[in-house]
Amino acid sequence: MKITNISEPMKELFHEIIVANELGGNKEHIYKFSDPDGVRTGKSGWSFGICQYDIANNPNAVLALREMDFTSDQIKDLRDQTGSTSMNHMDSKLQNNKDTVDRWDRRQLQECLDFPLLLCNEIGVEFASEESFLHIADYHNQFYMSRGGKLYQWLKKQTIEVAPEMIRAFKMSLPWGFKRPDDVERRYNTIRRIYK
Repeated sequence: MKITNISEPMKELFHEIIVANELGGNKEHIYKFSDPDGVRTGKSGWSFGICQYDIANNPNAVLALREMDFTSDQIKDLRDQTGSTSMNHMDSKLQNNKDTVDRWDRRQLQECLDFPLLLCNEIGVEFASEESFLHIADYHNQFYMSRGGKLYQWLKKQTIEVAPEMIRAFKMSLPWGFKRPDDVERRYNTIRRIYK
């Protein structure tokens, strides 16, 4: 099946999926900084919001923080996870800018649906179900799907309808899949559960 537009029910499902996958379903974490890789290496940087904007890898995270009047030094501390600024102070600043965080989250959630759909339609991807596309949208939030990138090239080679299990297998073949197969499986199961 082809998917040509994003329905309101699909948007609602995707929102629920991201809350579950990124926050473990706990909305209290939206306005607190968290460490996505859990090891404070600075590889991922601190993250925030429903989408868990990764300060070290998502340029929109920095734009959002600038809009919230975080200083360049504070952003560098958050990106590098140096801890030279109090995280309580940083969390308070984030909580005082809830409207801005919410606006950037809405923008990211919409982009995770719109941009992968554009790319999939460019290369004529056939889906086994809407669930397959939601796995791709989740991938975009976590890794970013780019034109000509790994997922794009993989999808381009598919000669059958893309099923959720195929996307899980693709993710398992990536470095993250080797490092954290438990995370790939968790995200896959969450999407399956919410979609059903």
